[in-house]
Amino acid sequence: MSASLVSTLAAKAERDRDLPLHAFVMKAGSYAHSLVAARLHLHAVTSVGPHARTVGRPRIENLGILRIGSHVLLRSTQVAVELCTGPRGILTIGDGVRINTGTSIAAERRISIGDHVRIGPFVNIVDTDFHDLHDRAKRPLPREVVIEDHVWIGARASILRGVRVGRGAVIAVGAVVNRDVEPFTVVGGVPAKPIAKIDPARFRPERLS
Repeated sequence: MSASLVSTLAAKAERDRDLPLHAFVMKAGSYAHSLVAARLHLHAVTSVGPHARTVGRPRIENLGILRIGSHVLLRSTQVAVELCTGPRGILTIGDGVRINTGTSIAAERRISIGDHVRIGPFVNIVDTDFHDLHDRAKRPLPREVVIEDHVWIGARASILRGVRVGRGAVIAVGAVVNRDVEPFTVVGGVPAKPIAKIDPARFRPERLS
């Protein structure tokens, strides 16, 4: 067992020390199982960082390059998380990212997801429109999607091709994002528009546990 894993488990045990014994044992067992399951479920991924976890089986279709950072959690409890890359696609997922059930991410060219991003259930992130409006047999050129560090994306939101979401931004539930989002901005609606600002001076970034 690596020193970093021992440190992680010790930190979690310290946080959970007030739980009843049976709850602590169940939580520790679930954590350990998700670590082991990730080794099986992520075999098609190009590279996986330490302490990546899976709950349920994600659907992985990697025809290009797919990189997953450390301490990432893919939660496929109801519907599988889908991670797909085309033959020339690159999908990069940073450290400490959480991706919830039913989310689909498809990279024909490039999608970059930063550190400590939280992605709610049934989110769609794509870098292509898949079909031209007038010639349905034609595929429009993909455009890179960038999601910077510490972004929160609400359930059933969609992030479309060519979009950059700035650091610390929040995407509201059900929003359709078709243009760039400034850092520390809350957007919502269809199409998404700014609805609030976050004070960067009060922002406390998460750290790997």
